[in-house]
Amino acid sequence: MGTPHGGVIMHSFKMFELDGKVAVVTGAATGLGAAFAEAMAEAGADVVCADIDAKGMKKTVAKIKKIGRKAIAVLCDVAKEDNCVRLMGKTVETFGRLDILFNNAGVVEREPKPLHEFTTEAWNSVLAVDLQGVFFCSREALKIMVKQKSGKIINIASIFGLAASGHLFPVPAYNTAKGAVVNLTRELGIEYAPLGINVNAICPGFFLTNIGDGNSYTPEFDKMVSGFTPMGRQAQPEELKGAAIFLASAASNYMCGQMLVVDGGCTAK
Repeated sequence: MGTPHGGVIMHSFKMFELDGKVAVVTGAATGLGAAFAEAMAEAGADVVCADIDAKGMKKTVAKIKKIGRKAIAVLCDVAKEDNCVRLMGKTVETFGRLDILFNNAGVVEREPKPLHEFTTEAWNSVLAVDLQGVFFCSREALKIMVKQKSGKIINIASIFGLAASGHLFPVPAYNTAKGAVVNLTRELGIEYAPLGINVNAICPGFFLTNIGDGNSYTPEFDKMVSGFTPMGRQAQPEELKGAAIFLASAASNYMCGQMLVVDGGCTAK
């Protein structure tokens, strides 16, 4: 049943179902990406797992198949344009469509340091994955979604795309890239809303992942960021599943260009 303004009314639980949908998740081998891939399958979607970690992807694909959904793994370095073109082509070749894209693959400086100590190579290596990768994957996905007149793109930004982190640790390349992803999300949200495509972002706080060579697991780092976080702890990747399903599903059909912050209260201070 339609509303006077063209929306669709459905049962509240049905809004979150992804049956018949196809999702691509970059950085799907571990951490947040693995949780996003599992969440898509748990909500009913088939999943394309993309990563440079073949072994990790194999584990994620196995979990998805155990859930009862179809899944494939595609080796993909999102910093390389041809890899991203191939990823979307393989998705359509295998499943015939593309409904959801999670631009999740990301890196951070191997060692926090102020800008004047940065090499050009180190700067470019972070932006190549965290920003260029979002551009490449979004562009190729949008070519498909525009033809379908439907689609969901969820960019994984950060609370440090909304605020600086220098008072805790200096990661200027990462923060610059995530800030750009935030505004790219706004831009794409507005550009593609008339075409039936929703582009939004999740801005996570501190989650226990392998980014930064697993530094989120060190006792010193955990103590620092847990003390900074009002909820007093880092989160598990699975705690983003609800936000992921919301933005990938019909439940968020009237949202575009928005940042969904999941950070244990950090940005509320």
